Parts: sequence; C-alpha cells; structure tokens
Amino acid sequence: MEPFTLVLANGAALTGLTNLPGVRPTSPTFKPLIVGVHGGTYSSAYFDVDAKHTAALASNALNVPWVGIDRPGYKGTTSFYPIHSGSSYPEMDGEWLHKFILPAIWREFGEPQGCNSMVLLCHSLGVPAAVIAAAMLAEEVATAANYPLSGIILSGFGTQLAAGQGPPQLADASAPPEFANMPPEVKDAILLPPGTCDPSAYEHTARLNTSCRFEEVNDIHTVWIPHVKTAWAPLVRVPVMIGLAERDCFWAGDTAHLKDFEAAFTASPSVSASLIKRAPHNLEMSFWSQGWYARCFGFALECAASFGVALRT
Repeated sequence: MEPFTLVLANGAALTGLTNLPGVRPTSPTFKPLIVGVHGGTYSSAYFDVDAKHTAALASNALNVPWVGIDRPGYKGTTSFYPIHSGSSYPEMDGEWLHKFILPAIWREFGEPQGCNSMVLLCHSLGVPAAVIAAAMLAEEVATAANYPLSGIILSGFGTQLAAGQGPPQLADASAPPEFANMPPEVKDAILLPPGTCDPSAYEHTARLNTSCRFEEVNDIHTVWIPHVKTAWAPLVRVPVMIGLAERDCFWAGDTAHLKDFEAAFTASPSVSASLIKRAPHNLEMSFWSQGWYARCFGFALECAASFGVALRT
C-alpha cells in the first residue's frame, strides 16, 4: 500500500495507507470506498501486515479502493487533545471522523475513484468512533452530508465484556497514566493465541505496536458500555455487519453477546451478525484474515449497490 498525508479542514494532518486499483472494465457499477479504522495500539498498517494478511488482496481482486487511516494521535495524524469539556475520547474520535476525516477522504479518494459511497471497516477501539460518526451523520439526513456513508463493519468490540475484563486497575487512581502500552509478547499471547495464525504473523507484532491514550481504554467502561445502546447505536441508519470472534480476549465470544450488540442497532435497515468460531481478537492477522476481508468487501459491494439503486428510484 501507499502512504498518504492530507490536511484537514481544521488544519490537522491525517496520515494513512491507500490501495487504489483504479477504474477498470470489470469495476463494479456501484463501487464503495472502503475505509479502515484501526484499533488501539495499532495504526493503518494493521490492515496491511504482509502479502498474505492485507486488505489489498480483496481490493485488487474486486477493483474496490481502500483507504486505511491513522486515527487522531496515531502516527502522523494530529491529536484532538485536549478533550473538550463534557466530551470523552470516543466522542471526540467520532466527531473528528465525521466532521473532518471522512469528508476529506471522500473528496480526495472517493470521488476521483468513481465511488458512489463509503463503507467503514472498523476493528476494536476503532468501532466507537465509527458508530458515533454514523450516528452523527444520521442526524444530518435533512442537510447535505459531506460524505455518502452506505454501511459500517464492526469487529473486535461489542456491548458485553469477557469475564474478568473490568476497568484498568491503578495503584494511584488520582494520577492515571497518560498512555497505555501492551508489550509485544502480551499481544501475541492474547490477541493471537497459538494455533490461530501463521507463526510468521508474530514477526510483525513489534513493528505494528504503538501506545494509546489511557482514556481510550478507560472510556470503554465509563462511556461506551453505559451509553452505546441508548445514545449512538439506535441512531445508525445504514446497514451494519458485525463479526464477533469466539476467542476474543476482551469481549464475550458467545451468541448472547452477539444478539445483544446486534439488537442495539434498531434503526439500521439490516444488521448481519455472526459468531466466528475459534477465531481470535485480531481477525485480520489470523487464519481467518482472507475469509474475513472477502466477506467485508462483499458486504461493502452490497451496501454500495443498495445505496446506488435507491438514488435511482
């Protein structure tokens, strides 16, 4: 994939990776721009690990353009800190995605590539920003939206934590750390347990590893879980696809959780949710990588077609 840097409307920088196959005779009539939104302690490179574990395979095969962003505060993308009074990390992340990042990506890549809409492919801590952005967009349906969203894909997140996954335990709660870090050996043990990926995947763990803000992790417990089913998910008005890994280390990998998360999107025209048996948290780096990407790109093409036909009728 190729790196890019954009200047957003608020003067901030946005970095990431693109895979742009271009317009070909076999390009779909209704073509989505798929935008990868990475999780915590990773970056856009999470979606382009190596030749076998990359969104570029499906992008090239189907002539569908891909843009992976570095979320605010990751790599070369400007941070949104300080957080506004009365807001939170996921709300600021979603606001920047909605107001600045997605409009800029649409103008720079979506329109020139002949796309008719955009689909977000989100992993782990990238999920809250996408759901909140989609909720904000839904509240602007009567106005001219700055980007045409036709679907969102969510994995590695949800509404019910796995047993034992509580708020971070701090020795001094009055002085929380600025950043949260996960050593590579810990990532290998819990995000990609032995037997769920090619051994070569572990060679990339240290290279892909980054730190993330402590608030990003803590706000899962204090902001996301208490409010997602009332404040944001019910506002989303585009199709939703959910993939829940059975061996997710953070979230309950069972059908009860899957149904609970699925039921939160009450205004979505369709919600496709599945429990991926034996799969780990990091789907995109696992044995399930190519199958998961194929399903995501197929869903995005369906979203783009439904969106395009609706505009014609």
